[in-house]
Amino acid sequence: HRLPLPLHSRVGSKRNSDSPTRPATSTFHSPNPLARARACRETFTQSMLFARYPKPRASRWYSLLRQKRHFSYTGRDQILEGLLRQTPEISPRWLYDDSGSDLFERITHTEEYYLTRKELELLEEKADDMSYFPDEAENPDNMTRRVLVELGAGSGRKTQLLLEAFKRLSPDKEVVYAPIDVSSSALEANASNYNLEEAGITLHPFVSTYQECLPDVSRMEGRKTFLFLGSSLGNYSDSECVSLMKLVRDNMGLRDRFLIGVDTPHGSHKSAGVIEAAYNDKEGITAEFTLNGLKHVNKEAGTDFDPDKFRHIARYDEDKKSVLTWVESLEDQHVTIKGNPILKLKKEDKIFMEQSRKFSKEMMENVGAQAGLMLTRAWTTEDECHLMCEFVMDAITEQGEISSWIFDELVEKGIGGKGLLEKPIELRHPFIFYKGHIPAFSHAKSLPEGYKIPGYCCKSGEERAKDLSVIFERGMDPEVDEPSKIHRHSPEPDTWPTVKETNTYDQGVRSALKSYVQKSGYGRSVILGVEHEAMHQETLMYMAANSDVLTNQRVRDNIPRHPRPMVSPAELSGHAKGVRSGMVEVKGAPEVVIGATNAKEREIGFVWDNETPSMVTAVESFSVSRLPVTNAEFLQFVKDGGYLRPELWGDYKDFMESKDLIPYPVSWVPMPRNPNHTCNSFEDLDMDSWSVRTLIDGPQDMSVAADWPAVVSLAEATAYCNWLGDGSRIMTEEEYALIFHNEHEVDASSYGKCAANGNNSWKYAGVVPVGSMHDATEVYGISDLVGNGWEWTSSEFKPLPGFKPMEEYPEYSTDFFGEKHQVMKGASPFTDTYNIRLSLRNWFQARYRYMWAKFRIAKDL
Repeated sequence: HRLPLPLHSRVGSKRNSDSPTRPATSTFHSPNPLARARACRETFTQSMLFARYPKPRASRWYSLLRQKRHFSYTGRDQILEGLLRQTPEISPRWLYDDSGSDLFERITHTEEYYLTRKELELLEEKADDMSYFPDEAENPDNMTRRVLVELGAGSGRKTQLLLEAFKRLSPDKEVVYAPIDVSSSALEANASNYNLEEAGITLHPFVSTYQECLPDVSRMEGRKTFLFLGSSLGNYSDSECVSLMKLVRDNMGLRDRFLIGVDTPHGSHKSAGVIEAAYNDKEGITAEFTLNGLKHVNKEAGTDFDPDKFRHIARYDEDKKSVLTWVESLEDQHVTIKGNPILKLKKEDKIFMEQSRKFSKEMMENVGAQAGLMLTRAWTTEDECHLMCEFVMDAITEQGEISSWIFDELVEKGIGGKGLLEKPIELRHPFIFYKGHIPAFSHAKSLPEGYKIPGYCCKSGEERAKDLSVIFERGMDPEVDEPSKIHRHSPEPDTWPTVKETNTYDQGVRSALKSYVQKSGYGRSVILGVEHEAMHQETLMYMAANSDVLTNQRVRDNIPRHPRPMVSPAELSGHAKGVRSGMVEVKGAPEVVIGATNAKEREIGFVWDNETPSMVTAVESFSVSRLPVTNAEFLQFVKDGGYLRPELWGDYKDFMESKDLIPYPVSWVPMPRNPNHTCNSFEDLDMDSWSVRTLIDGPQDMSVAADWPAVVSLAEATAYCNWLGDGSRIMTEEEYALIFHNEHEVDASSYGKCAANGNNSWKYAGVVPVGSMHDATEVYGISDLVGNGWEWTSSEFKPLPGFKPMEEYPEYSTDFFGEKHQVMKGASPFTDTYNIRLSLRNWFQARYRYMWAKFRIAKDL
């Protein structure tokens, strides 16, 4: 989800930008099924992760990921590939056709199959406990809009129990049930199991694969509970479990959760014999169900399996904690397709059909951790036969991994020099400060007073932890034009704490935070810390990008170690062709919301004080450019001597006249006219030879970077507008909100889609060509509004009417309100998802040149 992939709304829809290309070889299209299957097998040397996902037909099986292939790979191909393995196997998905689904429903009613009964028993007893989120334990919010997202078509009474518990918790708010299945008939059939309308529950089904619809689900309003019942997780290997759970995790909000029901392994509470009997019922229904899979394979692949020549075998492996199911040949035989033999079987040879794994709480916690999830609560039946686990995002660990990469890989190895003591920007502290500041902030703001920090639990340790929290308390942001004017901040000590001690402090605070979240969930104070760390990670990235000793090769070598797969911006060079450009008229509106509404704050659990209270204002029509101003466009301003013309700079004339000002953007690298001279003055510059600095690839020639957005200060952007003339200006905060106000009338999730597709959240290691991310708005076709650089507005950063400083951090906004700071909207390439929302109001000094910030042209009508 971190890369810009198109969103496909429904199964069967045709792909556009990523349609698979068939290879030139004709082997894959051979009429000989055996040759085709062998070609498939040679191509897939790794385990068939996607192929093993079962067909989502009955309540036991659900779709997972849309298969991506580099050639046409059908169900028939998949079947043949499995049969040609050293140990032949058939994917569990082929157990389910209409007959298979009916047989499975009969299995759930057999005396031996306890799994369904135990899960229902657990839900009947614990549904009310499961209904509230972990942060609501002491004070459930009855005004929260609750959304239950079920992976699959639903399971009747079990799901209804949770929905009813949700409604009891929020009787006056809408409860939404959103089942996901590729089969519309399965959704329709299972809908009859619910009495939703009478219960006051809204049904919002998705006929789709998980991969296609989960991005849309993630943008639904309300707090979401993802649900996976039926012990279905047991049918996947560890890697497959991680893939499924990570897919859900990547589409969860910080305050969402994932409930998974699983069958437990054998032990004193349940013998291995009881487990094995559940898959070998006396009536033989399970055997009939397994052999029916051979009939389904015959229909799909044209094989000639004779089910009467096979028998069902299911054995519980105590070491693997799994029931393994095969069909065993009763005689020597050949399986063919239209007379072509594809499988030779001797008597007692087996074909593997499925596994049904059992999980302990510890096993679930381990698998969840690999998927970036944290186990918060677990419930079991009284006899411990069934287990329900609750997971939330493990943002604490993930943020720690990103910060560690920045400090250990990017700074220490990529920049080198003085390492963490480097200070690339004079207006900021050295890197070591931020390494200590991030945990110090969470220690002071996110954890309850007196909460024990591992490694600092003795009296002297507690005192040292307090000392560190003071040393690293607050960063500095002096005024660009008058650096002596600065808000209260932590003074630089004569000697900074060692890297080793700072690491120990950071690890201790993170450990305490994880412990606290596991007990109390993501409450307001914890989210404050998460968003704060994400903001500073962004600060650190632009500090690194502006370092004079940055060694790009070292950075490139260490990029693979980053927790997220960043891509070089150079790989998108020139991809902006065909994107709509020019100006577009945005229609005014009488009631545009600025800031976060109460409902939004309740949903996400925390907003910064300057986002509230929301206000409604009228905004006039205006026109705006669909694309930000590019380097190529800004170069014309530079060539025309824009930095030397006082009449263009207005209120920022003092900035232009500063003796330290370089007459071009700080990310640009000039070349002198005379190779034997340096660029000491404007006259020394070769206006046709420029490059732009990057983190990974070093300085890139302007021919590569021409379509990248011009990264400049608001002062420079304003001067450009004055140079361009014809009423050109920077748009306001209210006008930015107006764009999405109008888009919302057509598509309520417009902002979310722009954010999901935009260049943010570490997808690329820098800015990319404007319009290349396929993130244009639906109505106006405006690109790069939520990514590729913060969007400058001309609006002064000031409080919204009724503003109240937040108790935890009262100086956060108040120290910066005023005419020297302007509001910024959207996101940069390194803005994390936690800090991407329409109401968020970032700000910087108009004269500050170092962060990733862009602008576009606006005009009055």
